[in-house]
Amino acid sequence: MTSERTRHCAWRHLIAVVSLAVTASLINHYGNAQELSTHRTWQIGAFAAGGFPPAYELHSPSVYYGVQLDLLNAGAQIGKMLSAPRGSGILRGQGEGIVEVMPFWLAHYPLQKHYIHFVQYPGETSGYSLWGPYSIHGVSVTPLLYRWNFTGRLSGRSVPWAQLGGGLLWTNHKFPLLGGDTSVINFTPQVGVGENIFIRRNRSLDFAMKAVHISNASLGDNNPGLNVTLQFSAGYSWWK
Repeated sequence: MTSERTRHCAWRHLIAVVSLAVTASLINHYGNAQELSTHRTWQIGAFAAGGFPPAYELHSPSVYYGVQLDLLNAGAQIGKMLSAPRGSGILRGQGEGIVEVMPFWLAHYPLQKHYIHFVQYPGETSGYSLWGPYSIHGVSVTPLLYRWNFTGRLSGRSVPWAQLGGGLLWTNHKFPLLGGDTSVINFTPQVGVGENIFIRRNRSLDFAMKAVHISNASLGDNNPGLNVTLQFSAGYSWWK
C-alpha cells in the first residue's frame, strides 16, 4: 500500500509541475516572433505518453471499488496547417489538422484491495478482496484533431497550442474490466494543451497534457466508461 500511495503522490506532483509549466508558457513566452506559416507547413512526430483516471470508482449494493489504473501509450502523428495566420494579439494563430495513431496502448490494473459490503448475507458486514494485476493491450486512432497554434507574438522557439478531437480505441479484451459486459471498441473524445519548443529551425520537442474520455457509447451491454483520464506526453517532431 505504501508503494501505491507513493506512486499516486508522484502522479499528483507531476500534474502540478506540468500544469504550472504549460500555464507559465502560455502566459510568459510572448515577444517578437515570426509566423509559424512562413516556413512550417507539415508536422511529423512521434511521442510516448502515460496517464491515469484521477477519480475512478465503481459502486453497487454490495461492493465498493476504488480502482487503480495506469495508462501507457506510444505512437506517431502527422499534421497539416489548414490556414494562414488569423486573429490578433495573444489569440493570433493558425489552425492545424492532425491524425494521431497509437499502435501501442496499454491499460494496467495493478494488484489492489477492494472493499466489499455483504448486505445479502446476515451476520457478514464487510471485508476486503485482492484483485489484479491485469493488463489490456490495444490500438488507438484519432483521425479528427483540430489544433490552434498560438503564434501571434511568440518567440519563434516556443509555440503553445490547444486542441480538441475524437477517435477510436480497440482493445484485446473488453474495456474497462469492471462494470459489467463492456466492449472492445471505445470512443475517445478529448481536449488538450501543449507546447512545441523548437531546438532547431524545423525540429521541436513536444509536450502535452490531455483530458480523454473513454466510452463505448452503449455498444456493449454496459457502458461504465472512464469520464476523465489525464494523460501526459513528450515527443519529437520534424517540420516541413
